[in-house]
Order: sequence, then C-alpha cells, then structure tokens
Amino acid sequence: MTIRRTLALFVVAIALPLQAAATDLVLPMFALNAELTDGRRQSTELYLVNPGTKPVQVGISAILPGRVRRPTPCGEFMSPTRVIPPQSAVVWTASGLATDLGCADEALGALELRSDGPIRISGRLVTHGDDETTPNLGVTPQGVLSGAGQVVEAVAVNHLPGPTTLLVPALLWHRNPCGSPDFTTNVAFANPGSEPVTATLYVPSEAARAIRVNGRIEALPHHVVIEAGRWKRLDIAPLPRHGNLCLEPESFDLEVVIDGPLAVIGTVFDRAGGDGRTVRAVDLERD
Repeated sequence: MTIRRTLALFVVAIALPLQAAATDLVLPMFALNAELTDGRRQSTELYLVNPGTKPVQVGISAILPGRVRRPTPCGEFMSPTRVIPPQSAVVWTASGLATDLGCADEALGALELRSDGPIRISGRLVTHGDDETTPNLGVTPQGVLSGAGQVVEAVAVNHLPGPTTLLVPALLWHRNPCGSPDFTTNVAFANPGSEPVTATLYVPSEAARAIRVNGRIEALPHHVVIEAGRWKRLDIAPLPRHGNLCLEPESFDLEVVIDGPLAVIGTVFDRAGGDGRTVRAVDLERD
C-alpha cells in the first residue's frame, strides 16, 4: 500500500465519529517515562492490528491512574485517535502518546481505549535509561522503543472477569537471597467500571500465612479496594525463613477473589536480564 493511499484512508476515516457499536478496551499496564526504584524508566508503545476489510478508528478514552504528571500541559484532553487501514497495523509510539495525552512527561497506570471495529491491541512495555543516559526515551530512528520489554494485551471491557476467583499462576519470588533477589513480582489491577471492586489475595503455598505487600507485612488473605476508574499495582514478596540463607527462587501461585469486573495481570521481573514476563490471570470459574 502506498503512502499516498494510506494517507487518503486516514483522512477519510478520521472524519468519521466513533460509532455506537464501538468496543471499549483496557490495557491493564501502561507507562510513559515512569521511574523505577533503580533509576531506570519504563514506557509503552501500542501496536494496533486491524484484521478486517474496513478502516478502524481507535481512540484513547482515559488513563486509569496510577500517576500522571503534566508540568506544562499542551491543551485539554481531546480523545486522540489513530486510524488503522484494512488488514494492516499501526504503531502508536511512546513519543506520540506523550503528546496525545496532553504533553505528559510521566504516567503509570492503565489505558482505556475505544474502537469502532474489530481490532487487536497490544502494548510493549520497555525498560530504558533516563532522559540523560538515553535521550528521547531510548527510541530508534524509526521511533520505536529500544530495550528489554514485555507484551501486555488489551482486553475488551465487556469480557472482563468478575465476580469470580482468578489464579495468577507460576509467579516467582526470591526468599532469603544472598544479596539482591534475582526476581521481583507484582500484580496490577485496572478498574474501568463505575463501581469500586475489592480484590482478596491469597497464596495457598505460603505456610506463614503472611506476605510483604509494597514492603509491609500483611496477613493473608489480604484485601485491596480498586476504586472506579483507577489502577493499582502491588509488589509481592515472601517473608524470610529464619536460619536459611541463600535460597533459590521459588515458584508460587496467587489466588485473587474479585467481587466485580476487573483486569488483573502479574509481572515477574528478571533483575539480571532486565525484562518482565506478563502472567495472565486464569478465571477458575470459567476457563
């Protein structure tokens, strides 16, 4: 397809409003130059795939924060859009997203999107240096991010599980390491709905019946409320085992009981390799 034809399709489709049959989707993990505890940062680029025979328009409805920082906003939020020609894909770059989200220079949370046709959306969450060591978010000349990353899939809001019991399987944590742990784990929750949702966490294999959540010791089961239109991420770690040093990393399963529709994903971060593994929650009552 020529550049001229692609631009023509874009101009025609951008004039069409998102139709009543639009599909709402949520990307449960999204970052824009978000600072990590080790000084590095994370950013997301979107891959929009249109498998159909007609152009599809995709718009951003909202950020579910997390946090968003706009020191110098460049205008009101105007529901930025991209048009994806038939049977093709478009990359929505991190630098483009920064401008489209009102000149945000840092964001962390989930992204709510809307499509007027069949679409597949995934985000590539990339770990990169800061602005001084890696200018322009570590982008290549083509505008895509360069660095270790993980793939996060968008989910249709009307397909979110809940109320139900979810299993976030085969996570890893490192109890009693010699030095820094080899792996760290977190679980993220995105609530695009209009009502708060309570998530109850339990680790069946944990004999101590307690874990560390964001650095604090919490008894199991642990309850967390995700407010409407909000996003939360919890860092999960085990309690130490007295008298045992230099243990190997352990695999564990996390059970999450939710009382309403909620997007839930886990991430296992390999500190040596610098990349993250996305862990999809399994609906124990439907899958």
